[in-house]
Amino acid sequence: EPMPTSTASRDLACDLGPVAQRWLGSAFCAGHILRNADSLASVPQFWTTEERGEEASSWLLFSHKLDYLRTLASRYARQTVPMTRVFCVPEPAVMVSSSPERILLLLAAALMESLGVQVAVVTGGDYRGRSGFVLDPRGRLIVANWVRAEGIWQVDLTDQHPTVRDCVDAVGFAESHSVISGDNPAERLCHLADYLGVPWSWLIRRCSECAAHGLTGLAQPRSRLLRLDALERACQYVGSFPGCDR
Repeated sequence: EPMPTSTASRDLACDLGPVAQRWLGSAFCAGHILRNADSLASVPQFWTTEERGEEASSWLLFSHKLDYLRTLASRYARQTVPMTRVFCVPEPAVMVSSSPERILLLLAAALMESLGVQVAVVTGGDYRGRSGFVLDPRGRLIVANWVRAEGIWQVDLTDQHPTVRDCVDAVGFAESHSVISGDNPAERLCHLADYLGVPWSWLIRRCSECAAHGLTGLAQPRSRLLRLDALERACQYVGSFPGCDR
């Protein structure tokens, strides 16, 4: 943990199943970001690598994910510039995703927005497969990647100008070319629903119903490392929006 750069081969946890390895990678990356957040001089911008619902479901189910998001939200709550998080979701990934997967991806984005993080979505090109990172536009970069990584995790901390400049350009492109641009969370999530082919009014109604009745009757995680708080928060947030004709 004290190392600014590290990677972990899957051989180190060969006795763990694939989901446990994903949890371990996710938890280590979240810790790496929080341990180094004090080195950031301005409000960070995030690039995340999840492009399908199965990958994004970790935001909704892994216990440490919601704690991580809340810690960052509290840290930057008084800033005038919001945090942003970019998803790269190529059209081929949408086309091969089932309807439940698309809904999970949309709910993960809703969770971000509920905590004051503005979500942007780009559709691929040179940006597909880019490692996840946290960018301080003033010159510091935290790399934290575990989704589709060769090892369990790959993390780094750097201020090398070419690397930082490349990430600044990527975030700038996302801000000007996001397929879900909007003036408020409802607009952005509605545009994301359109892009994913999820009926927005139907989702609002179903999320409202789930929020009213709770989710414990549908799923009860057996592990202390999993919980439904984030999923319930996302459903409550989406269910609070007024319906529309889309």
